[in-house]
Amino acid sequence: MKTPFLIGIIMFILDQLTKISVDKFISYASSVNVISFLDFFNIVNVHNTGAAFSIFRGRNSFFALIVFLFLTALSGWLYKNWNKLHKIQIYAFCLIISGGLGNLTDRLLRGAVVDFLDFGINSLRWPAFNVADSCIFIAAVLILADILVSGRQKV
Repeated sequence: MKTPFLIGIIMFILDQLTKISVDKFISYASSVNVISFLDFFNIVNVHNTGAAFSIFRGRNSFFALIVFLFLTALSGWLYKNWNKLHKIQIYAFCLIISGGLGNLTDRLLRGAVVDFLDFGINSLRWPAFNVADSCIFIAAVLILADILVSGRQKV
């Protein structure tokens, strides 16, 4: 089953290419308005040294270590349980690994995670995020949908 790995690799490459593009074409802490109606969507260039929603800022090395350990454990677990998992679960875990590797790469090479997708309505903004974060979110939705639809409690 090569497809989940291929999707994971494609998403990792897309994540890194979008972050490189943002760093190259948009100055740090700047934004470009994409959908101006109610200031709905902007491309921004912000760097996050903390965790989700920028909590625990300034602890980049700590989070790099935590993410590395988590991804190592998850990869080993996925390898061991590959034949026991359902296809949707395999896709989800490959997306989690892809997203985690994307943000870990940022932490190691840039010293912070590059976030650039900014949605909201006027001053009510969702924290900026990136393709890697989207992969992790989509994976969580897939796992939840699998549990709800199939009735499987175990993942």
